[in-house]
Amino acid sequence: MAKFRRKTCIIFSLFILFIFSMMMGLKMLRPNKGTFGAPFGFDFLPEVHQQIPRLGKVFDSPKSDKINSETNIKNLKSVEFTVKPPKASEPYLEEVPPLNYYLHVFYYSWYGNPQFDGKYIHWNHSTLKHWDPRINSNHPQGKHSPPDDIGSSFYPELGTYSSRDPSLIETHMKQIYSASIGVLALSWYPPESHDENGVPTDDLVPTILDKAHKYNLKVTFHIEPYSNRDEQNMHRNVKYIIDKYGSHPAFYRTQIWIAV
Repeated sequence: MAKFRRKTCIIFSLFILFIFSMMMGLKMLRPNKGTFGAPFGFDFLPEVHQQIPRLGKVFDSPKSDKINSETNIKNLKSVEFTVKPPKASEPYLEEVPPLNYYLHVFYYSWYGNPQFDGKYIHWNHSTLKHWDPRINSNHPQGKHSPPDDIGSSFYPELGTYSSRDPSLIETHMKQIYSASIGVLALSWYPPESHDENGVPTDDLVPTILDKAHKYNLKVTFHIEPYSNRDEQNMHRNVKYIIDKYGSHPAFYRTQIWIAV
């Protein structure tokens, strides 16, 4: 008889422990803010702010049950879904693919505007003539008139910017980085030289190199067809570039393998 009682007590204790464990598990699954009336699972939905008051038990009558049910429906309709606005188009720098140093992009630093340069530069160059005079006569002549009419087939998202604006250079480097382009082919004229529509820009090279290095970009030099270019002054200009900028970490270097 004693063994039977002991066995019964053990079974009963295990049953009580099982019931207690089940209740604790169900309690943990319920929303933290809910009491009895909050809809199950709403706390697991992101960006949902519940505006549902706690609902108590109603033991009055069928009429009270109906009123309480209508109240619950209204409360459910009052759930507010907050949609966050999309983040800026600027990408997360840590999420872009690795830079491809075999991929180069031409970069022109010859643009100017009144804010930074006192006048428009290159945005207002002369209208390019058509090679057929008969067709050219049907097109506008003269120079472009910024900011609405500019010398470009497409209007830049950044507006008629100045290449001397440091924040503009920073934005360009971010955009190039986000495209996984590893190297800028910088349009370059010798010091005090420029094309017929621009001004000297060699003094901008240090800033461009510094901004490029910030994003692990490299800069190579696209030497433009400056006036009176020949092999002698070309040699001097290449030497000038290497001597002045060759030690910068953003200066593009590559190995040349020669088969013997």
